[in-house]
Amino acid sequence: MRRARILAATATAVLLAGTATAAAQGGGSARGDEVKDVPAAEGVAPLAAHNQYIGLPTNLAPGTSGSAWVACPSGEVPTGGGAGTSAFDIYLLDTRPSGSSWVVFGKNTGTTTQSLTAYVICTVP
Repeated sequence: MRRARILAATATAVLLAGTATAAAQGGGSARGDEVKDVPAAEGVAPLAAHNQYIGLPTNLAPGTSGSAWVACPSGEVPTGGGAGTSAFDIYLLDTRPSGSSWVVFGKNTGTTTQSLTAYVICTVP
């Protein structure tokens, strides 16, 4: 019983000390419900542009799998990418970089022809 009282008193003291420290540093409430203005970083600019490119749609017949791809312009490399579909019937199987391109793979589980389109975000290395 005595050990529980000591632990409870210690925990209370730590919490009170932390709350007082937070209030002193923030100049106000330590509850965290106050929004404060944060100054913008001056002179900070992106290292390079990150442009998005869209490939041509690839049609997938019902029940078939296929791929679509899009390449970065010369001198740029992919930093991310993804896919778009024309319907909910296409399931993405994979989406990944491949050299200076982005390739996506999908399967049409529907009963009509649907399209699969690749997207890539590129930047200068």
